[in-house]
Amino acid sequence: MNGMRGAVPFEAEGRERFLRLTTNAQVRYQERAGETLVDAIVAMQGEASQGDMLRLRRLIWAGMGHEGLSEDAAGDLIDEIGLAEASRLLGEAIRAAFPEAAKAEAATETEAPEGNAPAPAKPKAKPAAT
Repeated sequence: MNGMRGAVPFEAEGRERFLRLTTNAQVRYQERAGETLVDAIVAMQGEASQGDMLRLRRLIWAGMGHEGLSEDAAGDLIDEIGLAEASRLLGEAIRAAFPEAAKAEAATETEAPEGNAPAPAKPKAKPAAT
């Protein structure tokens, strides 16, 4: 596994494993879920998505396709490492799979100081009465 681009290593069930969102993993996810990996990532970022275990499990499953796990086995693996760790690993794998997007996000975060909310939207002008 050393030097494998985009591989995020972790230990589970007493051995070294890795999560990797390759092209094949993305296709595997899309075929099973009926949505793209990017659509899943966007959907999981909203507050309403908290607890979206189906997507999380399926993304972990797709990213571990090199091991031939079933979706249930991917769920068992999430139970072993914990939900927070699974989410962290998935985030790392996403950043590794889309490094240009991660760089752009990091640049945007450094340009906008924390705590500065965007200016409120100005009300639209009402049309003049005729």
